[in-house]
Amino acid sequence: MITLEILKNKLQKLPRYKFAHLPTPLEKIERLGSDIGTPNLWVKREDTTGLVLGGNKARHYEFEIPHIIDEGYDVLINIMDYHSNNARMTGAAANKFGIPYVLISEYAKGKPKQGNMLIDVLLGAEIHALSSEESKNSKEYSKKLEKELLNNGKKPYLLQEHRFPSIVGIIAYINATLELNEQFQEKGLDNIHIFGVAGRSLCGLVTGSKNLGLDWKFTGIRVSEKTDFNDYIFKNSEYVKELLDLPLTYSKDDFPIIHDYIGDGYGILTPSVKEAILKAAKLEGLLVDPNYSGPVLASIIDRIKNNQIDKKENVVFLHTGGLPSLFSYSDELT
Repeated sequence: MITLEILKNKLQKLPRYKFAHLPTPLEKIERLGSDIGTPNLWVKREDTTGLVLGGNKARHYEFEIPHIIDEGYDVLINIMDYHSNNARMTGAAANKFGIPYVLISEYAKGKPKQGNMLIDVLLGAEIHALSSEESKNSKEYSKKLEKELLNNGKKPYLLQEHRFPSIVGIIAYINATLELNEQFQEKGLDNIHIFGVAGRSLCGLVTGSKNLGLDWKFTGIRVSEKTDFNDYIFKNSEYVKELLDLPLTYSKDDFPIIHDYIGDGYGILTPSVKEAILKAAKLEGLLVDPNYSGPVLASIIDRIKNNQIDKKENVVFLHTGGLPSLFSYSDELT
């Protein structure tokens, strides 16, 4: 265990460009809480971070962009799914610092330019929309583009080929632990149980809380059947520990991962997620998306209704954004 000041000092050693709208609010959602049977439901509004409609990636890129610039890269290449929030926010961060952005968009050929994809277009990204068949070889496609750029005298940064992008979200949310802890103290909250997408942001909060000796509980929600959690998050736990010189890091034993909200695949709306989207909008004026924040909220609703959560717990919904994708689901939601 370490002190707040020691953790702050360790994080301050990393280059950071501050452009996210922070701190994000921690709000009580009383009408939705009353509807599902709890007086202690909160939302951490990571959808309000700025940078083209917000999301958790704004925190990530405060640490990622200086790393890219300091290493002398002058073009950013990203491989992401058609629905990707990451693709949108990466493009916005690149634009903010004048870095040309190349997006290889999987399963995007022939799809309408709506939701996140519309914003990618507005941002001026060089978009390579791949068919389903082409998407099977998206990495090879990216390497070909990378080679072409190198031959033209550029120094491209292919996100999927570097290690730092695999931990930057964890670092950003170790830092966010400081903000969240202060908000919990201000509101006098204890018995904390945080629900979020099973991914790097949640692992950052886990790591931060463990090192500060905070007794927070976590539950992760799986949102894609393609995710290999060992490759995606757990294999990097020691790297995070070493980079920041921390006494503790995250592990598979720190939180359960719930697999009940994938449905028929990534990007396919399920009935429980639809219900969560409509409840949040009608009872709180709160928008959640079908792919990330929606499944997390659906899980919270189901578990509270089924008495799987202690009513004394302060349940915190980590709302990581994703709002533009709502506009791609007009038929399913109306």
